[in-house]
Amino acid sequence: MFFVRLSSFLVTLLVSTSTLNVATCTDPATQLVEHDCNVALLGLGGGIAGAIEFLRVNDSTTSATSGTCTVTATAVDGGTTIDISKGRLEGHGSTNGGFDNLLTACGPSPGSMVIGGGAKPTGNIQIAISAAT
Repeated sequence: MFFVRLSSFLVTLLVSTSTLNVATCTDPATQLVEHDCNVALLGLGGGIAGAIEFLRVNDSTTSATSGTCTVTATAVDGGTTIDISKGRLEGHGSTNGGFDNLLTACGPSPGSMVIGGGAKPTGNIQIAISAAT
């Protein structure tokens, strides 16, 4: 009986976890202005420019728009709030995903990537770039 419950638990965990650090480029033909995307990233959660070290949002999603680009951060895989370090979110040279890795993979065009961790009580953060509407 214990084994069956453990097996069910493991299957549930495997099904509910997103693939980390893999970019999904959704519309490569749409080219956004990269600077707009960078400004939108820094506008998340009311602003993370400068000395601010964390993006903390008491919600499961936050977005910001600048010019041609909207950037959205969403708690996934069981997360209900966002609590991610600015460094992890930006991902400068990190193998754990991040905004920079999404831009490297997709260029300044619509797409998304799941970053490991950064959601509470548990879970990951999906970062997405889309055309401003």
